Amino acid sequence: IPVPIGPAIPRRDSPEIYPRYCRLMLILFKPWRSAKDLRTSGQSWPDAFEQFKAQCLRAHVRVMDNMQILHECKDSRDDH
Repeated sequence: IPVPIGPAIPRRDSPEIYPRYCRLMLILFKPWRSAKDLRTSGQSWPDAFEQFKAQCLRAHVRVMDNMQILHECKDSRDDH
């Protein structure tokens, strides 16, 4: 399993950082050439992400789910 180096990937189950999670998932999975390709003017990151997620490849959704599972596994490890 590849583990990115640098800051941790944001969790999707934390309301205060959910916009950061959405922005990163768009950057990683949505084809883009400029920042304007990621969301429309005035659109929030969560709205842009939900719109993208509804039409993206199922394989991408599984990868996003696996990223969240890594957080949950670390939580379980820390609880025991």
